Amino acid sequence: MIGQIWQKLKRFFGFKSVASNPPYYSMGDLSDESSLVSADSSLGVVDFGQVSICGNFREHNEDSYFISELDSDIPLYIVADGMGGQLGGEIASQMAIEVVPRELFKRNVGNFRTTQVIKAIRESISEANQEIVTASTIQPQLTNMGTTVVLLLVRRGRAHVTNIGDSRCYRVRGNRAELLTRDHSMAQALAEVGTIRQEDVPTHRYNHVLYLYLGSREVDRGATQVKVMSLIEGDRFVVCSDGLSGVIGEAEMASILKSEPNAQSAAQKLVDQAVSNRSRDNITCIVVNIGRLPGGPRPDSVEKLVAEGSPSPSPDPA
Repeated sequence: MIGQIWQKLKRFFGFKSVASNPPYYSMGDLSDESSLVSADSSLGVVDFGQVSICGNFREHNEDSYFISELDSDIPLYIVADGMGGQLGGEIASQMAIEVVPRELFKRNVGNFRTTQVIKAIRESISEANQEIVTASTIQPQLTNMGTTVVLLLVRRGRAHVTNIGDSRCYRVRGNRAELLTRDHSMAQALAEVGTIRQEDVPTHRYNHVLYLYLGSREVDRGATQVKVMSLIEGDRFVVCSDGLSGVIGEAEMASILKSEPNAQSAAQKLVDQAVSNRSRDNITCIVVNIGRLPGGPRPDSVEKLVAEGSPSPSPDPA
């Protein structure tokens, strides 16, 4: 059933498989300390690993993920956690990890400046949202389907991070894991306005009730925020569904990654620990290691983000 509906949708939207399983731009989205984000373009992805399992309490895996090849011009890592029942959840998450890369690659963002990359990410997520909303209206079996999405794009010494829903991205630098994304749950919203305490969010009854996800029309109103940060050698990123982040805290995550430098082994250890911590959801984890690229630009090759108000940026020279 799932396969038949998925093939029908692919024909309807003209999908080309690239995966395994009107936006508003503001410089205020940038997370570094300055509106000019310097970057060492000799740094990039040197290793990655991924694990995705049903877990011990689910019969089907509604998570999907996308990973670029290691030598890709656009290192891209996406996790999507579907919702709306087995059928809708699996198809929604699969659509997300097909449409977003398709739209990004179509725009050839490898040749863009950072401001243009942010715009392309927002447009790609908006397109995925529109196609999921459309699919849910033309297929009765898919009514109310949706999915989270979290994205990490590494390019020219910078990481671009965004999410919709409660799938997350962390940066592990030294002995500290830092959450880079924001959950779009009702409980988190209550904490941000001071109705409940932040420490009460994980156990609140609305912690898994999302007000923003792919499949909701609000995504097309400019809700997507993209963070941009410069890389340093030894940075590591964890891109995951809430089946992992819901049961592994930042201190435990940093400790596991410190004990395992290999990205694939680290991803496996994180998932094993999530199972041990009695995660009740599907569990998907991608670990990305940052280092000096072999044969890349000189270490002193530094680029800066074009400031807001300057002339419209053009593609970077080769």
